[in-house]
Amino acid sequence: MPHSEPPTEADPGRWTVTVDGAVATPLSVPATDLAAGASMRSSTACEGETEPRRRWRGVRVGTVLDRADPTPDATHGLVHTTDPEYACGFDLERLYEALLATHLDGDPIPRERGGPVRLLVADADCWERVKWVTRIDVLEGPPGDADTARDRVPADD
Repeated sequence: MPHSEPPTEADPGRWTVTVDGAVATPLSVPATDLAAGASMRSSTACEGETEPRRRWRGVRVGTVLDRADPTPDATHGLVHTTDPEYACGFDLERLYEALLATHLDGDPIPRERGGPVRLLVADADCWERVKWVTRIDVLEGPPGDADTARDRVPADD
């Protein structure tokens, strides 16, 4: 399944995001619990495309990571999607500031746009705006070959 194709099942009422790896308290958070008050204005246009900056709402990744309590040696996060062949790695400090978005311009994110949960990172490259987020693995070093995002730059919208 190419990263740009939505999953067949994307029910926000049943969707969870799991945080595990180098954490004291692994957890699974229902998508409905991610609709907090954090927001970000961002465009999801890739290089050569134009799109207005729109309002995305959700929860800061750092809020969720703090609940999982990363180990003192944790340095990176690997964000997974419904596509088992796609994952995107981030420095943990940068990931803390990212948004796990559940709403776009006040409405739940449509499945085609990455809903029910999409990762938005400030100043992101195209492949770093992960659609259909299912898991964040906290790591005690860079992800290496597990970070497949750069090899599979997705079509985005």
